[in-house]
Amino acid sequence: MNRRITWIIMSVIMFLSAGVLIFYFLWANGYIDPPDTSPTTSYADFTYPSFDPTKKVEPAGTTDPQETVFTEQSAESSDVLVDFELLKSINPDVIGWLHMSAPFLSQPIMMSPTNDSYYLSHNMVKEYDKSGSLYAEHKYNKPDFEDMCTIIYGHRRSDGSMFGNLQTALKKVDLSSNPQYIEIYLPDKIKIYQICATIQRDKKHILYYNDFDKKSVYSSFINQVYRSSGSAVDLVKDIKPEYGDKLLILSTCLRTDRTRRFLVIAKEIESKPYNTGTTQNKED
Repeated sequence: MNRRITWIIMSVIMFLSAGVLIFYFLWANGYIDPPDTSPTTSYADFTYPSFDPTKKVEPAGTTDPQETVFTEQSAESSDVLVDFELLKSINPDVIGWLHMSAPFLSQPIMMSPTNDSYYLSHNMVKEYDKSGSLYAEHKYNKPDFEDMCTIIYGHRRSDGSMFGNLQTALKKVDLSSNPQYIEIYLPDKIKIYQICATIQRDKKHILYYNDFDKKSVYSSFINQVYRSSGSAVDLVKDIKPEYGDKLLILSTCLRTDRTRRFLVIAKEIESKPYNTGTTQNKED
């Protein structure tokens, strides 16, 4: 009798353990949608009151990328909306600030001057954090975002943090009929990029294997992007980048396959300096 009870207890434990392992596998590999609200660390203390994260960047008047005029948040982008002086006093590795609506992201961008893998596991205040930070690599990019292609990396956390919601959110959007934008705030200017493609790709290092300063390499890469297919692919043919267009790529792990990458590719459509004479104070 005791042996029978023991076997029953062991069977229940094994059954529950198997269920937990299966759930963890599905959750960790992205088969279960991340939550809509990201638990990503908030850095609201480093932005001015005029920085309204609820406002969505919208083009006004025309859909021609060469003539796009931005309203709402970007209409006031001549004012510095991020307190870079405070940010850099805490950590000089901050090079910019990424802001977008779908999914909502408002995070500092880091660049270690010595160790490109440091911010895989550290936050903006240099504390160990499994979610890491959004970061670019000093070995391949300059901090001014003037390279022909700048790549920002971030974890696809299953709890939705960092780039955890990126693939899920953009899959719900038709980029051709509902354009999406990425704002990059820098200490001296703002850059606005329009998302032109989302693709899945192998994990080969893009900037190591591609010299985007060469027209043939740049064109070959873009043509390869626009031949992509798959469930994670969305291509906006009307704004296909051409050599000379500066690119921004957001890179994270592909849902359901951590050995591959999910890329969000955007091209710069506006870059302008701040009107520092009208910068708001945090006390205002």
